[in-house]
Amino acid sequence: MGGSIETVTGARGRRRFVELARHFRGGSPYYVPPLTGAALKLLDPRRNPALRRARQELWIARDGAGAVAGRCGALYDPRHAENLGEDAGWFGYFDAADASSARALLDHAWSWVQAQGAHSMLGPADPDTNHECGCLVEGHDALPYLMMAHNPPQYAGWIEAAGLERARDLLAYETSADRFPMQRLAPVVERIEQRGGFTLHSITRANLREMMEVARTVYNHAWRENWGFLPLTREEFEFEAAGLLPLLDPDLAKVYRHGGQPAGFILALRDANPALHAVGSRLFPWGILRLPFLLKRVQRMRVVALGVMPQFRNRGLETALVYSVSVAALRKGITTSEMSWVLEDNTAMNRLALGLGGRVSRRYRLFRRR
Repeated sequence: MGGSIETVTGARGRRRFVELARHFRGGSPYYVPPLTGAALKLLDPRRNPALRRARQELWIARDGAGAVAGRCGALYDPRHAENLGEDAGWFGYFDAADASSARALLDHAWSWVQAQGAHSMLGPADPDTNHECGCLVEGHDALPYLMMAHNPPQYAGWIEAAGLERARDLLAYETSADRFPMQRLAPVVERIEQRGGFTLHSITRANLREMMEVARTVYNHAWRENWGFLPLTREEFEFEAAGLLPLLDPDLAKVYRHGGQPAGFILALRDANPALHAVGSRLFPWGILRLPFLLKRVQRMRVVALGVMPQFRNRGLETALVYSVSVAALRKGITTSEMSWVLEDNTAMNRLALGLGGRVSRRYRLFRRR
């Protein structure tokens, strides 16, 4: 590259780092920049509880003339070793001007994660698998759903040229009202609830604290067998929930209980991306006034999380949860949804998505360097 790599420090440095995403990705008509405040909160160790346990470093690359040529970050959290079966660090927030800059940044990230004690590096993840994850390799010609990545198509090739190989693909399934088997599922769901002894609860602001703990219990147990999963502490879960609270709709966030015990959980959100895209993800001066109006017109949602406790699997609860939010969504004028992301080797969830009329609309890739 013939340039330099600078370590990002301080609040001003992190703001510059976040804003660089627009510089590298803003040329695509489908890119939706993150809200700057939310992105900064995620990067701030004083505000993000996950960063009090993990170690993270951010860098900006410059070419020989001093111009910005890329950005990248890396994270090391010892908890990943427990769930991955390998002591891995993660790279993320990856952008580059060319293949040479990409290689320099990824080599730098690789050296850093090894210095933390890791024996492999995975990514991209911003900053881990509980957030925006994967490099988009199929589906660049459409607006991504909320909290899903959209990067230039050449990034995957540059990452491979830097010596990384494919680790896992993450799939996004899109379905619409005309493909969703609503009538066929209605009697099935009714039998599940009546004979199984399950009770369905909406997550509201009034019961938020109680239901968040129910949802966290399901989340940490239902996903723990998934490759790359990172469990969340109560403090971390509450931090994540606080960021989604403005979009919370009780009709689209449900919990199943069985005898008072957590059984299943689904969180779907009306997709804010079309509205954010319309205002350029800038709240001020006028975006914050236009967003509520624009959000009401959005006709699509994303199923962000769906899981069932291991002891209650194979009873149709996953289907029942999706059905419950889909019925509510149709009443609100939402006609298209995306279930994302699903690991390519998660047989049960892939089968469920296909059975509900889903089609793979986007494919994201995680890479590994050993």
